[in-house]
Parts: sequence; structure tokens; C-alpha cells
Amino acid sequence: MSMTKGLNGLRSAVIALGLAACTATGADAAAILKYQTATAVDLSHGISGPNVISFTPATAAGVDLSSGTVNTGLGTFVVAPPAAGSATTYTNTPFSITFLPQDLNGTPLTNVSMVFTGVLNGVVDSPYHSTVTATFNNPTQTLDLGDQKITFTFPDNAKLLVPSQSNGGVTTAEALLTATQPPAVPEPSTIALVLTTLGGLALRRRVSGRRSRAQV
Repeated sequence: MSMTKGLNGLRSAVIALGLAACTATGADAAAILKYQTATAVDLSHGISGPNVISFTPATAAGVDLSSGTVNTGLGTFVVAPPAAGSATTYTNTPFSITFLPQDLNGTPLTNVSMVFTGVLNGVVDSPYHSTVTATFNNPTQTLDLGDQKITFTFPDNAKLLVPSQSNGGVTTAEALLTATQPPAVPEPSTIALVLTTLGGLALRRRVSGRRSRAQV
């Protein structure tokens, strides 16, 4: 009877350890990426009239990569009202936005960045009217953050910039971020739990076999 109780206790222990190991390896941990952006608009060509478009970069921004795919704010285009009776035309006016990761789950990231490029096309001719679109080039680069690799796309490729009398002239620039995680390497503690589980089951089978032979 005492041996039976001992075996039942051992079986319960190894099952509990096995469940703990599965829980430890299967849980989805948050992966918080903090970042900021910087921008530049090339006004040396492709613009007729005074410039009325600026860009406010993202600062102290963050996204959770654990979902795999997430919309990521890059900053905002801001259209100022043109002077009365004037208009500004943009013709393939180039711009760039630099994505600057700061840290991943508190671990600092250095010498990692990605530059998004695009062009502005259209006319701003009153506080109530803008046909300017910001068209992004889809990047082909992959950012390696160590625990995560991320890529970007721009599903809403041609972004219409609203005039100053609509939403204060503010239009958010967003990219679709896709994160992939390298295959996880089991931690030593997880391996130990699995080995303990297997060892306990093997011991139980061995003892049960001896009891069966003894009863014959």
C-alpha cells in the first residue's frame, strides 16, 4: 500500500512538472519595441511655390511585436494653409523617414535603422483643398533585432494629405510591421523538467513491471 501511494505521488509530481514545462515554453511573452523616427523633405527640386508641408517625427513610441503584425506610426505630415491666392505644387518631391529602434524589452539597440523613401505629388491651393499624396516605396530590407526580425510594408501606399482646415492639416503616416521570431532554444530549467518527467515515467513502468511479474 505504501509503495502504491508513493508511486501515485511520484506520478502526480512528474505530471505537474511536465505541465509546468509546457506552460513555460508555450506562453507568448510580450515583445515591446521602443523606437523613434527622423525625417527629411528634399525641397531642392520638385516644388513650385512656398513649401507648406512639414513632418513631425514619432518620439518615445512603442509597439508590441508579440501579435506578429501591427500598425506602426511613423509620425505625421502637417499641411499649413497657403497664403491667400497662392498655390504650391509638388511633383515627385522626395522625402525620407528614418526608423530608429531604441530598445527591445529593455535591451538597448544600437546601429540599427531603416530608411523609408517616397515622393509627394499634388497641389495645395487653399486651407480647404489639397490633392497632395505621399507615396511610399515598399522597403526590401529586414531589420535584425536579435530576438526578433522585422519587415515593413505600406498597404495604404498613396496617402492623401488633408488640408489645414481638416483635422488641423494632420495626416498620420503608418507602416505595417511584421515580426518573426527565431526558433526558441529551450532553457536549461525546461530541459531539466522534461528529463525529470521522462525519468519518473520510466521508473513507474519499471516498478509496475516488477509487480506484474511477482504476481504471476
